[in-house]
Order: sequence, then C-alpha cells, then structure tokens
Amino acid sequence: MKINILFVLTLIVGTFFISGCQKLDRLDDLDASGIDAEYAIPLFSTEFAMGEVLDNFDENSSVFFDENGQVILRYFGDFTSSGSEDIFAVLDTINGIPIPLADTVSALPFVAPNGVTLDYAILKTGGFRYGFTSDHEEDVTVTVSIPSFTKNGEIFTHSLNTSSYTGSLPVAGALLTPLDLSGYTLSVEEDSIYVEYYAYRETSGFRDTLKGFFVIFNDITASFIQGYLGNEVFEFERDTIEIDFFENWTEGTLRFEDPTINFFVRNSFGFPVRSSINVLDVISVDDEIFPLSSPDIDAGIDFAYPQANEIGEVKETNFTFNNENSNLVDLLEAVPQAVDYDIDGLTNPDGNTAIRGFMTDSSFLSVQVEVVLPVFGAVSNYNVFDTIKVERFDFDVDFEEYGEIDYAEFKLFSENNIPLNIDLQLFFADENERIIDSLFTEITPVVTAATVDADGNTLEQTTEEAFARVTEDRFENIKEARNLFLRARFSTPEAGMRSVRITADQNVKIGMGLKVGVTR
Repeated sequence: MKINILFVLTLIVGTFFISGCQKLDRLDDLDASGIDAEYAIPLFSTEFAMGEVLDNFDENSSVFFDENGQVILRYFGDFTSSGSEDIFAVLDTINGIPIPLADTVSALPFVAPNGVTLDYAILKTGGFRYGFTSDHEEDVTVTVSIPSFTKNGEIFTHSLNTSSYTGSLPVAGALLTPLDLSGYTLSVEEDSIYVEYYAYRETSGFRDTLKGFFVIFNDITASFIQGYLGNEVFEFERDTIEIDFFENWTEGTLRFEDPTINFFVRNSFGFPVRSSINVLDVISVDDEIFPLSSPDIDAGIDFAYPQANEIGEVKETNFTFNNENSNLVDLLEAVPQAVDYDIDGLTNPDGNTAIRGFMTDSSFLSVQVEVVLPVFGAVSNYNVFDTIKVERFDFDVDFEEYGEIDYAEFKLFSENNIPLNIDLQLFFADENERIIDSLFTEITPVVTAATVDADGNTLEQTTEEAFARVTEDRFENIKEARNLFLRARFSTPEAGMRSVRITADQNVKIGMGLKVGVTR
C-alpha cells in the first residue's frame, strides 16, 4: 500500500465527516445549548497517534521508525546482480576447434579476449580428444602429454597402440569419447598451452612422427581462475524507484533536510571494480528530469573486494549520496515521483596489470539502491486532493419532531501535538460527482501546528476551533451527498519556513459537533 503521511492526516480528517465515534440514536440525548430552539449534538471525538495510524498499513509499506521514533520513508529499488559468465568465457577461445600440431612438441597460442592475461584456471568440466594418421608398417605406441594440465602434481598423459599399416591410413585417438579434464589445473605460460606426443615403433623401438596430428578441447569450463582479468563491464538492469509521498500533490513545496540515496554493494570478485553511473536522475511529478550531480559520480565508487587469502568471502560497500556530496536536497524540492538509475561496474578500472585477481564460478556483484527520506523538513502551501466515496450521511436524529430547521452549524475542534498546520475544504458531491455544496466558504484552518524548538521537536500542543453554518436547504443536500472532494493544505510553523520532525508518539485529538436552530 502506498503511503503519504500528509495525505494520511487528510483522510483521517475526512473520515470524521463520514462516521462518528459517538453517534446519537435518541432525541433525548440532545443537550440544550442554553439558547431557545437551538440544540447541540456531539457527533464524535477521537484521538490517534502517528505510530498507531501508520502501523495499520500493510507490511510492504515504505514507512519506518528510527530508534527515536522519527518517521522514515524508505524506498528500495530491485536487487540486481551480475555473475562470472562473461569473464569465464575467456576459455571459449580453445573450445571445439581442431588444433593441428606442427611438431612433437607444440606451443598452442592462447590469447584471451578483452585484455585478460590468464595465470591459471582450475577446470570444472572439460574434454580432450586427439587424432592422427600412421603409415608405419609396424605397431606404434602413441603417448600424448599436456604439461600445461596438471592434477595432484601429475601431468595429463594418455597412451594408445595402433596397428601396423595395411594399405590404408588409420585414424586413431580418443575421438568418440573425450578424455576427462575436470579437476585439472590449466597453467598458461607465455600465452601458450604446451602439448607433446611420442610415437614409438613397437618392433624397432625407434621414435618417429605421425601425420596430421590434431587435438580438440571441448566443454572447457572453470571453477576458479586467476590472472589479470581485463577491463570488463558488469551491466545491471536499469531501474526506477517510485516515490509515492507526493502522489496526491497539487501544489506547494516540501524540503527534506537529510535525504539520502544509498548504494548497497556486495562483491565476491577478487579484483578492483569501480562504479560507472550512467543515469541517476530525479523525475518530478511534472515529468521533468533532474540529474543528480556529485564528484563521486564523476570519479566512480570503488567497491571493496576479497584478497587472495579471502577466496569465497563477500565484501560489502555502502555508499551514500547526501546534501554534503551532491545536490540531492535541491532536487527533492522539485516534488519527485521517482528516482531513475542505471549503474554498471568496471573491472580493473586503472588498468594495473600487476594486480592478479581471481574469481570463482559462484562469484557475483550485486547492487541495490535505496532512497531514504527522514520526515524532518519544512512544508509550505502543500496541497493534496482526493475523492472519498460515501453511502449516505445519517445523523440518526429526527429533527422534524423539533420543528423546521433554520440552520445547522458544524463545529470542529482539535488538540494537536503534531507540528503541522492543516487547512481543509470539503466539497459535497452527488453520485455523478457533481459538487452540490461545500463545508466552508473557503479552505479553512482546522488543525494548528504544535509549537517546536530550534531542532524541530514538538514542545507543546495547540488547540483550534472552526465553524461552518449551513441553511436547512443546504443541510438537506449535504445529507444526500455520495462523494466527498477533500482538499487539504499543509504547512510547518512560521509559514513553512521552520523544519520539523514527525515522530511516532505525536498525536492529535479531533472532534466535531453539530448545532441546529429550529422553528417550533
């Protein structure tokens, strides 16, 4: 449920006009006012605290309270993350391609993309196949070794025997069933993978060569790699955080003193990553776009990362844009409806190849953005407007027994401990939402702000009374209304120039009575 604290107050006031807390159902309960043919009817009297009201909203609300009871509005963006797939793709350069061997000892070039220099990789999966032709007229034993692949200190080695030449050129090798390389460590020296083979003729014992020798690596994936892992970009999805505080705004200003936009970053990659903020905009209710400016946006935010002895650990970086390092306070005066952001992460941003980083197949980088608005600020001429549906007005009193009604006068009173002025106008409308009357002739003060100290904390409550007289005909129309158009205007003390704090324990008591004049 979307929450607007100022609008919550408006709805509470509006609710008082729909159902009373102390409704009368007997004429004998009417108290004479002391004036002939006038009667005073108490319609309701109710009291609420901000904490009680806001606690009634559902658990997905954006309203919270800090340890001092101050109301905090918090809005979270979606949780976005990026994994290791792109960087692990460097091993795809050797996957599935037949590689011919020029000699019995060959250095297969391994050039990783995007400036990556691989020191070594521990393979998660991998297959190896090889083939050749032999025209020797005696059996041959072939042994293939890959010094670049080791496991438990042993070099990968495979041997097979071939039959003597019989008039055709047999092709031999592990072609149909790849040899398993999982668990092996691939070491890349001088950007090469070294492969050797030996062919011994069984009868003569001579070492010889074979024709058309080739190797194929397939499904090579890694669980861990180390090296200089290049300048990659971790891309996160663009997101928008909706701010519903101003949902019913029509005019006026509100200034938050201590707003923040917080970045929560979790990183398990073992190398430097710096933010690249492509978009960080405040969007106003008029759909204007106001970019957030800050030296930290231009320079980027460096994310903490685990060191070589912290493999598997997750490092957290929490960064805040506030009124000291950005223009956030000024932007929020534009009456925001959303914060739009698009963030990337740049690996090894300084291009320092001496930093030998690492990553695992479960490494990740995640970012979440939060907008925090402590309800401490100043309000000036802040207007909201909404429609309230009602079934009927029923005061449970038969006035006709007392004679013809000459007039009806509504009286509102308030005892307020909340540092907000509330001016109100209520329009009565028929079922077609056509206005048929209004409570006051103009928007009228109903609640007076509690007095505050220099820090915006409430000192003492205030009281206020407001009156609205209507004729008999107007009163009959009002009782038949089916819709209410409610307009409220809020301000903090000193004409909206004083910043105040809204807390959970602040309360207001509001009551309403009706005085009628009748002709006997």
